[in-house]
Amino acid sequence: MSTPSFAPATDAPGNSHPRRESAARWISWLLGASLLVTVVLAALHFSEGREFASMLEEAKPWWLALAFLLQTATYSAQGEVFRGAPCSAGFPLPRRWLYQRSFGKLFLDQALPSGGISSTALVATALEQRGVSRRAAVSGAIINIPSYYAAYVVALAVALIFAGFLGGTAALILLLSILFLAFSMGLTTAILILSGRRSVAIRKLSRFPLLKGIMNFLEGADSKMIRDPRLLTEAILWQLAIILLDAATMWVLIRSLGAFAPANAVFASFMVSSLFRTMGILPGGLGTYEATSVLTLQMIGVSIPVALSATLLFRGLTFWLPMLPGLWFSRRVTRGRVDPRRETGTKR
Repeated sequence: MSTPSFAPATDAPGNSHPRRESAARWISWLLGASLLVTVVLAALHFSEGREFASMLEEAKPWWLALAFLLQTATYSAQGEVFRGAPCSAGFPLPRRWLYQRSFGKLFLDQALPSGGISSTALVATALEQRGVSRRAAVSGAIINIPSYYAAYVVALAVALIFAGFLGGTAALILLLSILFLAFSMGLTTAILILSGRRSVAIRKLSRFPLLKGIMNFLEGADSKMIRDPRLLTEAILWQLAIILLDAATMWVLIRSLGAFAPANAVFASFMVSSLFRTMGILPGGLGTYEATSVLTLQMIGVSIPVALSATLLFRGLTFWLPMLPGLWFSRRVTRGRVDPRRETGTKR
């Protein structure tokens, strides 16, 4: 399951240049596609093209089926992240319904990279349409952001312990990790402090057009839910489960191609590749993730044909395959309407 990038929130409320934003998004997709093609051609240049094609054809179906099942489990885990706050407020939600909304979240994270802001608003809208109170819906959606970054920092720290294979690139990885740590801590702290409060800081930040919609959204949350230790801990554990399922998917795909790599090394490779994807400006880290994944897998002893094949299969399962159902579910949410007269904090 892919993660939000640090790309600017071009679709945030208050932005008055939709044509310019649309053009920028198309350019970023084209750049990402060009980089992806370059990575594939470079990998084929340094390996035997026939070996690559033969490897994909001979991939073991049972291992591929297991990889698919691992990915389906990530959406269940993502649904549990959104389920915590509404359930604690007395609004139980069907897991199947949450599973579908997780696809919609993924689509927006990939198509409109905004640090998770766009998908968070989509989830909150979907929860309201389901009958969840406004405060519980916003809280349930917002908890996804700090819990994701907290889990990611923990997983990245563990991965760096196993990242001895990086050699001369270790300094760059460490620098990026420090930058990511600073960003995630700052963002998480800001969300926990500002959510559910009508403070002077909120009013000052709302003066900026790009931040006005975000501040209004954070203001609608329930501060007690957002800072509830139990809810946050549960959400972080579910986020860690998503990361582990993704890393396990990559390991299984390598096995499906008849190769083997140590699980801890694959985990480190996956986290480093995800770091470059998350820090990038291209949608879903398109091209950036593939390049880093092939390089780091090759560093742990995986041949280039296997590394490229496993990476492309992984991206097919986590990036391309879920896009159509994600688009469909997100369109269903945006077509719906929330009754503005419904009182906050009351059940239907």
